[in-house]
Amino acid sequence: MDHKSSFSLTAKSLGLSALLLGLALFSSGCGPGLRTFPPSLKNTLFPPRFGFFIVNYPSPLSDSSVADFYSRLRYDDLVFEKNDSGFAAHYQFSVSVFSDKDLTELQYSKIFDRHIIVRSYAETNSTTQFDTLRDMLALPAGKYYLVLKLLDFNTSQTSSREFTHVFKNFREDPIGISDVLIYDSADTSGIPVTYVKSREDTLSAEFYVTTKHLPSDIALRILAKSVEVPTQIDTTFHLAMSAKVVHYRVPIEIASLEPGSYVLKVSVEKDKDQSSSETYFSITRSQLPKLPIELDQDIDPLIYIASPNIVDQMKKGTFAERKEKFLQFWLTRAHGDSALAVAMRDEFYKRVDYANNRMRGGIEKGWRSDQGRVYIIYGPPDQVDNHEQGFNSPAYQIWYYYSLHLEFVFVDEFGTGDYRLVQESQTG
Repeated sequence: MDHKSSFSLTAKSLGLSALLLGLALFSSGCGPGLRTFPPSLKNTLFPPRFGFFIVNYPSPLSDSSVADFYSRLRYDDLVFEKNDSGFAAHYQFSVSVFSDKDLTELQYSKIFDRHIIVRSYAETNSTTQFDTLRDMLALPAGKYYLVLKLLDFNTSQTSSREFTHVFKNFREDPIGISDVLIYDSADTSGIPVTYVKSREDTLSAEFYVTTKHLPSDIALRILAKSVEVPTQIDTTFHLAMSAKVVHYRVPIEIASLEPGSYVLKVSVEKDKDQSSSETYFSITRSQLPKLPIELDQDIDPLIYIASPNIVDQMKKGTFAERKEKFLQFWLTRAHGDSALAVAMRDEFYKRVDYANNRMRGGIEKGWRSDQGRVYIIYGPPDQVDNHEQGFNSPAYQIWYYYSLHLEFVFVDEFGTGDYRLVQESQTG
């Protein structure tokens, strides 16, 4: 079969920044040649990802519990097709709630049909724009089993998730707390956040506290802690409740926190009674590294496009010296063009982040995996052939790079999702 005749028009174009990175690799002798991408292509290496969370809070009805559910789908994870109006994405999202683990007692079901149209191709690759769904349901307190499904009509790819959620009975405990939402105080959209771009932002934690007895003096503790980085927030307030259900919105100053993933735990205590609720947020990397720990993490993946000696030299010296060598490295690759250096650097770390999120397998960092290495050096493949595990054969993938005349074969020998490179060959 002629691979070129089966070329999928859903591979991903990396746009101008990818072209700049390819040019830099070629000119410095670290890559096989200049690679161009048709602007209408989009990656379908993995099914579309979506974020989903439920926020459970007290209901005005004593026998039920109210929940808002949110789904967020990043534009970069959707496939857009060009039409007369610009670029269009079309997907369907369904939510089913069951009261039994065998998924036979359906309590709630809804299907959302979503159409998104953007004018520019750049928006289709946005990692900061989201399509957000929101709905509310009221169910008796108890444990429920949720099934979520997403279908991307432009590629026929599907994603699904199953999990459980306990709807609390807020009226049975002496003191209780609802689920917690996090908002960016500067954002007026009313949409909760999970990713924060700048530590200069001020966040707000929103929740309800319930009590059986009035008046109530309670201790409210806000703890944000990470297993990745040493910084944390730990603050305690003393509040007087004048009603049995009180809505709170508490500011969270995150300027002292390093980039990383955090667990936010909100606890309330009265006498010996206490209750707590947890949620999560992440502070993403800034465009320019500001802290030693973040800079050192950024230097390591450069081994794919720089000599070991250059990488070792960038790790030596004070933080200011290491930062200067890091910035100079990209400026040199861009032949002194600072705008080009930023575009190249951003594209490189976009690939690193993608590899870390999607290609972990049995590896601690996705960029260290075989697939991560190939993805970072060459970008998204033009076509991927997926072969599932057979009776006598492991799962494997073939990545095709037509313009580079390259083909890579990865095998998941142990069924762990860790695809190892077993063959690299020239084609055409």
